[in-house]
Amino acid sequence: MNSILLKVITSVIVQAYEFTKTMKQKLLLETMNKELKERNIDLNISSKTDELTKLLNRRGFMEYGQKLIFFSEEIDTDGIVFFADLDGLKTINDKYGHDYGDRAIQASAEVLRTSFRKMDVIGRLSGDEFGIIASGMDIAFLDKLREKIDTMSEDISDVYNFPFRLSISIGAAKFDYNMKDLNELLSLADQDLYEQK
Repeated sequence: MNSILLKVITSVIVQAYEFTKTMKQKLLLETMNKELKERNIDLNISSKTDELTKLLNRRGFMEYGQKLIFFSEEIDTDGIVFFADLDGLKTINDKYGHDYGDRAIQASAEVLRTSFRKMDVIGRLSGDEFGIIASGMDIAFLDKLREKIDTMSEDISDVYNFPFRLSISIGAAKFDYNMKDLNELLSLADQDLYEQK
C-alpha cells in the first residue's frame, strides 16, 4: 500500500512540476510575443514617420491619407487635399547653411501642425513639400487658412530668431465621390499652388 501511495505521490509531484514548467514556458512565450508585437508597432510607426519633422513621411501620408479619403466617402463627406511648400529653401540653404534649412523645415511643419485640425492628416512628402488631407473642410475656408499660415509663419520666424521670414505657399484640390485618387489630387493641389505663386 505504501509503495502504491508513494508512486501516486511521485506521479502527482512530477505532473505538478511538468505543469509548472509548461506554464512558465507559456508565460515566457506570451511575454516575448507581446514584446515582439510592440517592437513591430514601433517599427511600423517609425517607418512611416519623418525623422526631422515627426510628421508622417511620404509613405505614411499616402497610406493613411488615402484611407481617410475612402473613409470620408463612406460617411458621405467631401474634403480638401492641400499641397504646401516652404518658399526659398534653396536660398536659405545657400545663404545661411543647411542647419537653418532644417530648422526652417521644422518650423514649417510646426506652422502646418498648428494651422490644421488634429483630425487632419499631415505629412512631409519630400525636402520642402508637405501634404495635408482635411476631411469635411470647405474650400471657402481656404483664404482664411492662407492668412492664418502667413501670420503664423511670421510669428514663428521671430520665435526661431530666423535671419529671414518664413513663407509657406499652399494649393488645394477638393476631393469628393468622383475625385478620390490621392496622387491625382496632390497633382491638382500642386498646380493650384503654382498658380497662387
